[in-house]
Amino acid sequence: MKHINIVGLGEVVLDWVAEVPHFPKPDEKIDALSENYFSGGVTANYLVAVARLGGFSGFIGAVGDDSYGELLIDDFIKENVDTTYLKKITNKKTPVNFIFVAKGEKTIIQSPHMYTTKIEPNDISESYIADSKLLHTTIIHQKVTEKALEIAKKNNVKISIDLESQIALRGWNNIKNVLLKADVVLPNKEGAKSITNSNKPEKAAEILVKKGIPIVIITLGSNGVLITTKDFQKRIPTYNIDNIIDTTGAGDTFNGAFSLAYWIKGWDLEKSCRFANAAASLKIQKLGARTGMPNYQEIFNFLKEKEDNFF
Repeated sequence: MKHINIVGLGEVVLDWVAEVPHFPKPDEKIDALSENYFSGGVTANYLVAVARLGGFSGFIGAVGDDSYGELLIDDFIKENVDTTYLKKITNKKTPVNFIFVAKGEKTIIQSPHMYTTKIEPNDISESYIADSKLLHTTIIHQKVTEKALEIAKKNNVKISIDLESQIALRGWNNIKNVLLKADVVLPNKEGAKSITNSNKPEKAAEILVKKGIPIVIITLGSNGVLITTKDFQKRIPTYNIDNIIDTTGAGDTFNGAFSLAYWIKGWDLEKSCRFANAAASLKIQKLGARTGMPNYQEIFNFLKEKEDNFF
């Protein structure tokens, strides 16, 4: 087995994606412009983003014992993401998310099976995490996450947490013990505002850093990202893209590219965020969470065109 640098603990799902002319109102029936299904899941997408950029990534999580589960495993293997600790669970269903895309913006309806098709704490391999450089998670299954973070801390493995808005709704007191173990927290704007009861990303980030999180990077969609540490706060604008097709997976692409640049390549925070913004800018030009995820050469070419002095 190849040595895995970045381990992701969390979810892998099938995305059914319908492009629609507009988001329907209650009781309205509309014709879809297209309908497709893609491999997805926040943690799974993140690991594919890492692998496409040449990183060695591996997944810890579960699928059901159905054809969707097989498809997701096959896609991981094609993308060079290690599946040694992906468990297929008998009599459980693989999660299917429904995604509606209108004029580049998305609405996601998450599967209830994301919470029931899961591994248990004793399924986690200590050595798999201990031998890696970074553990990345979404805290979707909290008991499992707590066990994994304990292993990471004990073995000086860095911890990266993607805080999505539906997890942030659990409230600071319920997830603070997890968040305070992180070396970096990567919330989206709504997640950051919700966990801090703050209406401004700048304020939300300051609150999280004061509570003890060393690095907070809030993704702001078309407004780029906001980096906050105890020493500085800075917005890193994204690149102008005319051809926005689908923003699904843009945050996962950003997080994967950032992790590779910062934790594996050892670049500074700003350069890592610019690199990750470029990755997300390429992703959003294709339909599906992973379709547009770039390889290293594609980001290199994109940045050569956009910034003279990047490399």
